[in-house]
Amino acid sequence: MAFVSAASGYGQASLCGCIGVAAACIGTVCDADTSKKLLADLSKWYKDAEFPMYQPEGLDLPHTVAGSTLCEDSVGNFMEASGVAYGDPERKSRCAGTTADVAKKMVELLNETLA
Repeated sequence: MAFVSAASGYGQASLCGCIGVAAACIGTVCDADTSKKLLADLSKWYKDAEFPMYQPEGLDLPHTVAGSTLCEDSVGNFMEASGVAYGDPERKSRCAGTTADVAKKMVELLNETLA
């Protein structure tokens, strides 16, 4: 429940919630300078990644590039490419897959840095 407010870009289609949650998680195990560097690396990767890599429910969802860390851009690009609406289950699965992708990348970055 600590991160329920991150959904839908914090309810305002702003920062993608999984980036904000990753920032909080990184901050719990890294000093400030390392946290800033890892968040910058994660954000740069997010902007160019083709989401969703992980496909919940075995769906064959189209891959799209957000171009930014904004929920509005990330989800909007996907909805335009797929023709799904915001409330459709495919959009929710896409966001779940993207969240899994970001969590995996966050752990990879942490492992590389803290190992």
